[in-house]
This record gives sequence, structure tokens and C-alpha cells, in this order.
Amino acid sequence: MKDLRRIWGISLLVKLVLAALIPLSADEAYYWVWAQRPQLSYFDHPPMVSWLFYIGHIFEPYMNAVRWPAVFMGHCMIGLWFFILKDRVDFAKIKVWTYLVLFSPLLGFGSLIVTPDLPVLFFWSLAIALALKALEEKSLRAYLGLGVALGLGFCSKYHIVLFVPCLLVYLFAEKKWKEVRWLGVLITVISGLLFSGPVILWNVQNGFASFEFQLKHGLEKSSYNPEWTLSYVLGQVLILFPLIFWAALRAKVPTKMRWLLYFGWGPLLFFLLTSFRALVEANWPIIAYPAVLALALFYSRTQKWLKYYVGFWGLIYAIVIATLFTPALRNLNDKVQEPYAFQELSSIAHEYSPLYASSYQMASSIWYFSKVPTFKLKNISRFDFFDTLPEATPSGNKFYLVKRERNGLPKWISEQQWQMKEIKKISPDFVLLEFTRP
Repeated sequence: MKDLRRIWGISLLVKLVLAALIPLSADEAYYWVWAQRPQLSYFDHPPMVSWLFYIGHIFEPYMNAVRWPAVFMGHCMIGLWFFILKDRVDFAKIKVWTYLVLFSPLLGFGSLIVTPDLPVLFFWSLAIALALKALEEKSLRAYLGLGVALGLGFCSKYHIVLFVPCLLVYLFAEKKWKEVRWLGVLITVISGLLFSGPVILWNVQNGFASFEFQLKHGLEKSSYNPEWTLSYVLGQVLILFPLIFWAALRAKVPTKMRWLLYFGWGPLLFFLLTSFRALVEANWPIIAYPAVLALALFYSRTQKWLKYYVGFWGLIYAIVIATLFTPALRNLNDKVQEPYAFQELSSIAHEYSPLYASSYQMASSIWYFSKVPTFKLKNISRFDFFDTLPEATPSGNKFYLVKRERNGLPKWISEQQWQMKEIKKISPDFVLLEFTRP
């Protein structure tokens, strides 16, 4: 176990260093802006990611270390699985699982990027640990903790709701109902509702706007595109790695570990079904990955295949890190270059005021890098958190807008007879505009 603690500690240190060095992505900057305007919840997502950024404010003087609380929470997920697995599988298998996680593109390097996935992975894993404890020991304290974990998971990402059907199917299929303590279930429900209260209350106050947005985003499309399902299946096989995916499929799982089947394949099957309704983003089933990687431990050739897995993803990691820190390389990809471009662009926030941007990504990044409040211009792009703020609408007779040249303008600009003047072009394809009205 000492080796595992050493691996955990060294990998955490590496993550913290890289997290401080790599600039915040546009979406991370958006969540950071949420932390400047604390709310019970938000239109796009529940609030946990913003709460973690709020805690991280104390680290802001140290480059991009504002990420550290979230990165630490994400890394603690590995510690939770040490606890889950330690009395159920041997040390060698836990060590293999650790390397599978650390070199996973989303659970490993991807955990440097602060998204709602980090806290939901932590609370999903904590809920598994407590559910197993509740069933094995019939402890009311475990049932209470399970409700707290699910409630805080709901404050992290709505995907935590998949825990309930996964658990119910496990109890039904494996005939575990006799192990359930029904008073404990009541305690779980009450504590779960209590700790998910901020999200529920915000949605009640705002016409359930966030729930509606997420349902439409994930399920509502007028026609089916076969590429949705094909891209989902191929994407998940690649992320999990073909050999490891095969190992998880062919695993001979001991009876005491069969819960892995439900918490692993359950979310993956759910999103497979939703891929017939809409495009599924690659990271959505991330809650399934720890259990699927654990399933692979029960296939005889997994330890032999580990070197191919580590070699492949290790090479990808090296390429990504080299790209991030080599300007000539990162300029080859717009998405990789984007945070650096926004960082350079942010200097104009000190020169022109009030300054607006044409997307939440641009506004958030300029605000983060300049520390000058910068808002997305109301209705210039899809509805988001910025559109709920009064500052999104200019209150004076002059404002400045930075946008990509190809982007349009909201209708109210012409309806209110604002006069536009180009101030300057900013590479690579940004333009700064001045708007005035009598």
C-alpha cells in the first residue's frame, strides 16, 4: 500500500505543477466567472465547479493555481477507489488499475482541466463506497453519507442521477433486496434532497430553466443521424483503449465484484441509447470509466496489455505537453492556441471601457486574464449565464466590442440605432469595434 501512496502523491504533485503552468481554457474561465458571481446554481450547470474556483481564489497569485482545489478533489477520486478495492482485490490488480486511471485521457491528463466532471466523479465514487458499506454493514450512517454524496453530486453535474437506476438494477438483478435497510433508504432520500437543495431551489426560482436546457441539449433533436451513434461507440472504445475495452467485456467478474458491471456498463449503455436522439459528447459517460477499468482487471491478459496502454497514452501526453509549451506547435491547432490568443487579447480590457465580447468563451477569458470585468454582449450568441446579468446590456452611450470578424451582431444594435466604427483589427481574426448613440 505504501507504493500506491507514493504513486498517488507523486502524480498529484505533477498534476498541480502542470495545472499551474497551463492557461485556463475558455470553459474553465467561464466557470471562474461564475465564482465572481456566486449563485445557488447556474443556467448551464450546477454550482459545484464554481464553488471550487471560489475556494481557489487564494491561489490566484500563483499563475493558474486557482485550479488546485478542483484538481485535488479529482485526484482524491483515485484514493476513494483504493478504499473500495483494497479488501476486494489484490494489491497487484489495484496497482494496474492505478496506472490505467493515471494514463486515461480523461481521468488522467484530462483531470488537469477543471470541469463539472471532476466533482461528479468524486461524489459518484464516494456514493459507490457508501452504498456498498450500507449494504454490507447495514449502517444508518452509511445511508446518511450516501444521501449527502448524491446530493452534492447533483450540485456537481446532473449525470449523478444515473447512480439511482444503476443501483436499483444491481439490487434487482443480483437479488440484493434483503440487504437493504428501508429506514436507511428514507434517510438517504431526505439527506439527498437536502444537499441537492441549492440546485432544486434555483430551478424553482427560474422556471426550471437549467433542467429544461440540459434535457433539450442531450435528448431533443428532430431527426436521427447515424454518425451520432457511430462516433459515440468509436469514441468510447478509443478513450478506454481497444484492448482494455475488450478486456472489460471479456472479464470473469467474481460474485462480490459484480456491482462493477452495473456502475460501469450502465452509464455507457444509457448514453448509447441517447445517441439515437442526439449527439453525445465524448466525456459524458466519464462516471463509468473507473468501474470499467476495474472490470478489465479480471481479464487474464490485462497486465500484459498495460504496457501498450501506457506507451500509447504516454506518447500522446508527451505530444500534448510539448504542443502546449511550444508556440510553433500550438499555433497549428486553433483549439490549443485559443487560451493563449485570448490571453494576448486581454490587454485591451485595460485600454477600452466598457468592453464587451461576442462569446462567453472570449468574455470569460478576457476577464480572467485581465482581471477586468468583461461581459458577453446580450443576445449576440446562444443564451448563457452572461445573458442573465444586467451588465450584459450597455447602460451608457458608448461601448466597445471585440469579436471575431465572421461573427454577427444582435438585432437590438440596429433597432436602437447604435453607430458602429472599427477601431482596429487584432490578429489572428479579431476586430475591435466602437458603438455610440446620441
